[in-house]
Amino acid sequence: MIDIVYTGDIRSTQEVARQNHQMFFDELSKISTYEVHQFTFSNGEKDFLPCPYDRGGKDEYWINERLRRGQGGAVQVWQFINAVRLTKHPFIIRMRTDLWFTKKSIEIIIKELKNILNNEYDAGFFGSNWLEGVIGTEHEKIIVKNKNNLNVAARVEDFLIISKRESLKPYNDTIKDMNTFKSNKLRSGNKMFRLILNKEAEAYKHLCQIYLMRTTYNKGYPTDKQVCYDYLMSYCKSEHEADKMKPALDWWRNKEWK
Repeated sequence: MIDIVYTGDIRSTQEVARQNHQMFFDELSKISTYEVHQFTFSNGEKDFLPCPYDRGGKDEYWINERLRRGQGGAVQVWQFINAVRLTKHPFIIRMRTDLWFTKKSIEIIIKELKNILNNEYDAGFFGSNWLEGVIGTEHEKIIVKNKNNLNVAARVEDFLIISKRESLKPYNDTIKDMNTFKSNKLRSGNKMFRLILNKEAEAYKHLCQIYLMRTTYNKGYPTDKQVCYDYLMSYCKSEHEADKMKPALDWWRNKEWK
C-alpha cells in the first residue's frame, strides 16, 4: 500500500491537473493499491506541527505570483515530513499539484517504483533539469546516496519523490538538520529535500520529461508541447534568464512532438 501526499501551494488549473495525474494513477493501480492525501497549503496543514520557517520573503519576482518564497525549500520539506507523520503505509509518494506527466515520464516513474517496491533501492527523486547539460533527456539515473554514506548529492530533483517510509528520518531529526543552514540555503527545495533520508538509505535522482504547469489552461486540455513551452518560458523573466534558457528552447523547437 502506498500513501500519495500532495503538498505545496495549489497552483495552475486543477481540473486539467486532475486529468493529467489520473494517467499516472491508472498505471499505478496496476501494481499497487494507494491512498491520496491532500496536505496542501493552507487547509491541508490543519494537523501539522507549527512551521518554524519564513513563509514569505521579499523576493518581488515571487510576490507578483502570490507564491511563498522566503525559506520556501524548508517550508516544502516541513510540509512533507508532516505528511509522513500523519500517514502510515510502508511507501510514500510526494506530489505537487502543478505536475505535468508525459507518457514517457510515467513509464520511467512506474519502472523505478517497481524497483523500490522490490527493494533494489530505497528512494527516488524525479524531475527535469534544463540547465545542466541534460536538456531533453528521457531518463538519466544518477546516484544520490549510497547506503551508510552521509555524503548526499548537493541537489536532488523534487517534482515527485518516492520513498520507503523506513528510509526517512524522523520529523525532529530533519528539522534539526535544516536548522544548521543559513536562510539563503533554505530557499531551495533541491537542496533541502536531500536531508530527508536516513543514513542507511540508498537513493537515486531521475531526470525525465516531467514538466510544471506554469499557466492557467481554461480552453481545453493542452498538449505536452504547449505545457513544456510555457514551463520553459516561465524562467525567462529577464534577459539574463532568457539567454540561459536558449539551449532548452532550441531543443523545444527542434523536437518532433507527437
